[in-house]
Amino acid sequence: MWGLGHLAIGDRRGWLLLLLQPLAIAALLLVAVQLIDGTRWLIVLPPLAALLVVWLAQAVHAHQRAVELGAQPGGELQAALFLPLAVTVLTAFWLVGGRNGSPAATLEGYVVAWMSGRAESASSLYVTPPSGTDLGAAWAGQAGYLTDRVRLLAGQYGPASGLDPERPFDNLRFRDAVPTGPGRQAVDVDIVRRQGVETMVMGFIPTASQETVVVERAGTISLALVEQPAVDWLPFGRLSSFGWKIVGVSIGVP
Repeated sequence: MWGLGHLAIGDRRGWLLLLLQPLAIAALLLVAVQLIDGTRWLIVLPPLAALLVVWLAQAVHAHQRAVELGAQPGGELQAALFLPLAVTVLTAFWLVGGRNGSPAATLEGYVVAWMSGRAESASSLYVTPPSGTDLGAAWAGQAGYLTDRVRLLAGQYGPASGLDPERPFDNLRFRDAVPTGPGRQAVDVDIVRRQGVETMVMGFIPTASQETVVVERAGTISLALVEQPAVDWLPFGRLSSFGWKIVGVSIGVP
């Protein structure tokens, strides 16, 4: 707790620090809960870093004052134990922040949920969220289409192509998002295969390598930048936040 070290040496400023700590944490949470998922998620970083710096600085200051007043030197290791906590908090921020902050981040979340069959999780990534049942049914149809296409293409290009109808997701490639209008982007979904390439090193040493080749487009994922709904339980201090959401997924429509 902030200020406990100051109170231990009779410094009344510790009471102020003790009162400021919950206020600072509450203010940070107020900002984070509204912005952490959207395009403005990096705004949370400066106050988070400031909170951690003040947390360490007040402890170090109390330790220095105690030594000046005649306390035995030592105890620095206790302050150093704060560093793993700070690293953990910052790591969690980078892992969690910006989940809808870019088309690529939203697409990644959707594809991971799609591959693991978590329809309820993926539903929240839509502008107009479908029910988990409807989305699961759509995935089943899309998986059937992809399996049929990969099986057909595997028969055409042979085993060396790497096309595996048992694992059709391994044969998909998601291109970089391209703008289709103001606040709109689209991602093409391609079926790809492996292709052997023979080259010559220094003009006389034969080498062979493999490259990924697009076979056909399997569909498109459309995304839009939308304002995220405000937190219902928040009575004040509301901040506007925007994030990328999925408008529609068209698989089987080349």
